[in-house]
Amino acid sequence: MRRTPATALVLALLTLAPAGRAAASPAVQAAVEHGLRGERKIALTFDACTTRAPSPYDPAITAVLEAMHVPATIFVGGGWAREEPAALAELARDPLLEIGNHTETHPHLTRLPDARIREELLAAQRDIAAVTGRAPTLFRPPYGEYDARVLRVAAELGLTTIEYDLPSGDPDPRATTPALIRWVLREARPGSIIVMHINHPRFHTAEALPAIVAGLRARGFELVTVGELLRERERGAVATAATST
Repeated sequence: MRRTPATALVLALLTLAPAGRAAASPAVQAAVEHGLRGERKIALTFDACTTRAPSPYDPAITAVLEAMHVPATIFVGGGWAREEPAALAELARDPLLEIGNHTETHPHLTRLPDARIREELLAAQRDIAAVTGRAPTLFRPPYGEYDARVLRVAAELGLTTIEYDLPSGDPDPRATTPALIRWVLREARPGSIIVMHINHPRFHTAEALPAIVAGLRARGFELVTVGELLRERERGAVATAATST
């Protein structure tokens, strides 16, 4: 591979542990499915999956997030990053948004050997960093599938595995706009991580999103990134430890 300045930057990023994480002997933690149940905060997340068929960026979703000033976390496939570099660059520049890793090719990770799992994560890190200039610290496994091996490999790469407790169901062809709104508003709980998709304009996600945001806020929820939910969990753990000593 010819080492251009951009290539050198990506390789340098990938040799460093993400900020705040130890590079050696990582602790393997459980996947994060939600934030603190005692805090009325919810994270909206959107997957940009690598797919066999074209899966273009849906800018209508970002337009809603911008207009309603909604922080969100976007989990990006490496293949999608290569197909939609301009869209990813736009997302990465937005201060409301954070970018996570959603593997290179969107495989069933639990069916792969460890070496392939590692390459899926590293390839996505490379492709995302090549566009954004920084490697993600969050990772979401495709299909919500993971096991102890997936968690371990992700931890070894400095990645926190993020799941969800509320699938919006937006890929379901029966998921009309009113159905999406009703389901999400009914099932949302304090600390929920909600998953939707940003790479399928045929889904009704963008149409449902304004009412979902407004409805969650009307119920007293603050919308935050996954990163903020994690920081809340850490602060809660510190406070609990302090009161127990």
